[in-house]
Amino acid sequence: MDKILNYMINTLGRKHNYAAKVAAPFAKHDDIRIELEQWIDRQVYPQEAPLMIEGYSAEMIAKMAPFMSGIGVYNFLITLREHPDEGKSIIGEGFPIE
Repeated sequence: MDKILNYMINTLGRKHNYAAKVAAPFAKHDDIRIELEQWIDRQVYPQEAPLMIEGYSAEMIAKMAPFMSGIGVYNFLITLREHPDEGKSIIGEGFPIE
């Protein structure tokens, strides 16, 4: 979690409270957190054996929603895992921005 917080605060310039709120869901999803931490280090989505949730990898989400940051992409993978119908609906609607 420290890597995510440090990235959000030191690289993205976010305030600690906001960064902590965004980072909190990753505590429940070690596999997603680990892949996000690898992305933070490399700024590249994994090509070999990427994490797949409901048939989608982080790279696939990033290509469908290029406006999302890496943190947003991995947060969306959490949405797909916890609320698959909602996540798939958002994908089906083309990631509408409200």
